[in-house]
Amino acid sequence: MNEEQKKGRQMRISEIEIDLIKKTFRDNEKLLKLLRKIFLPELDPDVPLGQNIDLWMTVPIGQTSTENAVINIMARNQLIQHVESQLIQLNILANTDAKSLAEVKERMSKDSAK
Repeated sequence: MNEEQKKGRQMRISEIEIDLIKKTFRDNEKLLKLLRKIFLPELDPDVPLGQNIDLWMTVPIGQTSTENAVINIMARNQLIQHVESQLIQLNILANTDAKSLAEVKERMSKDSAK
């Protein structure tokens, strides 16, 4: 059991995993776009993260029931949003510097003094 778990705090992503994310994705938006290209078919591979227009929009849905079409479109939208948000999360985690508790408290005290 690590220190975070002993103190009753547990993150979904461990410190070791965050370190790996930073080493892999820091200042590497090209790799994130490559992952998006692999997971989501898209019309424009150069569009910024979070602004993807996908090729699934070109799938004909006229040959299925309205209920099936709605279910498929909703599932597709959820999948796209999930993949995009996870890529954005990787980007944020990779490019955010961790601050110690003392640094956070110091910053908060400076902000409250203004």
